[in-house]
Amino acid sequence: MLLDITYQSITWQVVLFSFVGAINTAIDFIIYNLLTKKMPRIPSNICSTSIAMAFSFSANFFVFQPTALNTYNQATKFILVTATSLYIIQNLAIYITTNIWNSPSKTAYTLINKIIPTKNWSESFISKNTVKLIATGCSLIWNFLWYRFYVYQ
Repeated sequence: MLLDITYQSITWQVVLFSFVGAINTAIDFIIYNLLTKKMPRIPSNICSTSIAMAFSFSANFFVFQPTALNTYNQATKFILVTATSLYIIQNLAIYITTNIWNSPSKTAYTLINKIIPTKNWSESFISKNTVKLIATGCSLIWNFLWYRFYVYQ
């Protein structure tokens, strides 16, 4: 067997969890960027994070390989924590950093244009990805704490 993951060390779980997280984030950002070409940021975020959340829940079964399948309980906790993170915390962060506190986007635009001399990235592209990155960081902290102490206890 190419990859035997029936028994995993903590280190291997961290590696797999990071791998799943990287794929999950890529799915989220790609869909978000495609949708924001035709839709506002918050509806685009709701769609992209919903698809990413379905992938994450499925993929994390391979990461944690629970000995007893209590899918209903695990799914309920996962959805509660992750939905709060994705639909409330991320959208609130996107709203605030787009409409109230937009200096992170302006700073990112200035820095990127100084560091990476490219005219291919518009201010809008940098702005929407800066606010999404901040929102993702907020949800990452939220999810880690709740997964650690509640979902996968």
